Amino acid sequence: MVSPSRLALVDELARRDRLLEVGVGDRPGVARSLAERGRDVVAVDVAVGEHTWAAADETEDPTVAGSLRVVEADVLALAAADDETEAETDPIDGEFDAVYACNLPAELQRPTLALAERLDAACLFTTLGFEEPTVSVRRRSLSEATVYVARSDSTGPESAGVDRGR
Repeated sequence: MVSPSRLALVDELARRDRLLEVGVGDRPGVARSLAERGRDVVAVDVAVGEHTWAAADETEDPTVAGSLRVVEADVLALAAADDETEAETDPIDGEFDAVYACNLPAELQRPTLALAERLDAACLFTTLGFEEPTVSVRRRSLSEATVYVARSDSTGPESAGVDRGR
């Protein structure tokens, strides 16, 4: 089950076809919901949990319109990868419309943004709630959550939120 705040995030992210979730851990709700809406999602974490592996297996059912692929990888290494030298070993091969994260801790915000830049994708995330973003963002207020847009795309109007440069 996906909480109302995560469902608002799913609605926002579903505007895109190919998504990469950073730090999925054992919380596959957003990624699975996106796959069920026909989106192709790659979920990445250094330690993927059993629920996430199970959700990826369940999305292989022909009744699921999209896909969920799980990859154990470190966002720090992915962000630093060189496109030419890492092309053969890159675990997240492919093109992405957006890189996103739920409850992204401050120390992973810069590498997540760097990964989005490397992939030429939008970058959206929510924070742990008590932390402010450590990268320049625009706030997008959704019905149940605030999404921080660190790198935008052309899928909709941008929030008139405050930019925070650090």
